[in-house]
Amino acid sequence: MRISGVLEIPAVRVLLHLHERGEARYSELLDLLGSRGTLGLSLRDLEAEGLIERRVVESRPVRVYYRLTERGRRAAKHLAGLKQILKA
Repeated sequence: MRISGVLEIPAVRVLLHLHERGEARYSELLDLLGSRGTLGLSLRDLEAEGLIERRVVESRPVRVYYRLTERGRRAAKHLAGLKQILKA
């Protein structure tokens, strides 16, 4: 795998997206990845690693938002730096 391939890993794409946006709804992240299964696995892994947190808004329909934790912000900052280096 090329180093730039790391930036295409679904969980990394989610981290970078949240780094750029601050917070995103589940549906927005689904649009990013295009697969419920891939998104579900990525979100579970990122939550288990303590990189993202979930916020549920009780409404109709229920809205779910994701944002980076402090640990996630540190990791995403490094990934964004890598992305910048590889663009040059």
